[in-house]
Amino acid sequence: MRKSRYLAKEVLSLFAILVIAPCFAAAQGSEQSDKEVKQMIQTQFERMYEKGIQNLSDRIVLTGGVKPFAVVSDTGDNVKAIRIRQAEEMPPEIALEVLRRSLIALVKKGKIGATAIFYTADNPNKKSNADKVLVVEMEHIFGPTLAQLVPFTIKNGKASYGEQVVVDMEKQIFNIKVDEESAE
Repeated sequence: MRKSRYLAKEVLSLFAILVIAPCFAAAQGSEQSDKEVKQMIQTQFERMYEKGIQNLSDRIVLTGGVKPFAVVSDTGDNVKAIRIRQAEEMPPEIALEVLRRSLIALVKKGKIGATAIFYTADNPNKKSNADKVLVVEMEHIFGPTLAQLVPFTIKNGKASYGEQVVVDMEKQIFNIKVDEESAE
């Protein structure tokens, strides 16, 4: 009886070493990989935002806003701006819809890993001093989505910006199911 208890303890100890320990290590590895993925997403969002903001102030001051355009990170982690020439002549709402549909087509082809759509709109907050708001909608293939709203006003040829607000938003670009048929 004593020998069987000893053997049972040894088996449980071996079980803990062979089964539980790797699971614990995998969980710790999972936490580390989650941190790495979150850092990668953050880095991509920052790079897309910086690319979109380049020279944006000048265009906002000259025209009082910007027509919708996108900055994307492809699956190779390259960041590039996407503008649709015809969008310049379209009403802003239609240009935004055309841009979103174009991005969805690129996502279906497996070419895009993250998107940032930039456009200006009337400020919905009537209590604010700012007339307009710069909207940056960011989405990632791994799930995170957010919209950054930056209120601004143009006076005497200069743009003054208010405090930005970041809000969650529903997926618009990566909410589609990508299948092999649609990618062809």
